[in-house]
Amino acid sequence: MSSTEPDRPASRRTLLRRAAVTGGAAVAATAVTATPASAAPGDPVVIGLPNSGGPTTVTSAAPAGGATLALRNATGATLHIEKGPSYTSPAPTGALYAEGTALAVSNGNGAYSAFSTANATMLVPVPPTRILDTRSAAGRARLIEGAGRIDAQGRAVADSFLVVHLQGIAEYADGMLGNITVANTEKAGFVTVYGRGDRPNASTINWWSAGQLLSNGVITQLGAYETANGDYYPDVVGIYVPKASATALILDVTGLLVFHPDSAVINSPKTAGARVAADGNRGVRAQAIKEAAERGDRAVHTGA
Repeated sequence: MSSTEPDRPASRRTLLRRAAVTGGAAVAATAVTATPASAAPGDPVVIGLPNSGGPTTVTSAAPAGGATLALRNATGATLHIEKGPSYTSPAPTGALYAEGTALAVSNGNGAYSAFSTANATMLVPVPPTRILDTRSAAGRARLIEGAGRIDAQGRAVADSFLVVHLQGIAEYADGMLGNITVANTEKAGFVTVYGRGDRPNASTINWWSAGQLLSNGVITQLGAYETANGDYYPDVVGIYVPKASATALILDVTGLLVFHPDSAVINSPKTAGARVAADGNRGVRAQAIKEAAERGDRAVHTGA
């Protein structure tokens, strides 16, 4: 299956209200009475309560961009982020609260997830999953490029470029961890596994003679790929087999680097896309994930 490239808004929605700055660190106050007033513009962010003025960027006067958001309660002790109140209807507009592994601020219909930095990712282990085995037709089901480069022995022939789609495993993930295996090698050679940009001048696994069976760990970015007929696929990994040797290829994934746990869809029966439909607001969270993932050049190129 193919998917279409997501629309990108003209500007990224920011996630948190402006907080007061003290000594280079923003200070967020917690509710200390049963019915405190909403925070006024410029006041410290109030956890779990509406904040007027809409979401804006948290800023700091720290030098060299070393901004810090310091969360503390009225006694100065560390604020422990815990699951916020459960709302039977959408949280009040501007309410800041803990949601899963992230802070979120409500827009009145849903919540924008707040990431810790512009490019922060987390490692999410997934069940070991085989995404490619060139030795069988079933093992090649995820190939969106390169299926015609497999010989009668199940080997990717020399000078082949394969693209594997992680549909049902990842949704706008940033990278993957796994294992690459070569089998029934023709002669000495190597393979390069990579996730975006031009093909790197480096090897992921090497072998030295015919008939070898070898494995090596893989940590690589994930990228996106558009086929000649215009089908667009996010969450792909490319594999290059150079001119030196043909080999069978087996690739397993054991972990994902993601901007939000929802991107590891293999771990949850409710994907980010499904959560979009359930929330009925075209997926604020999913859109934020897509925007983060699509920054820069994610395309996988065959190289020179």
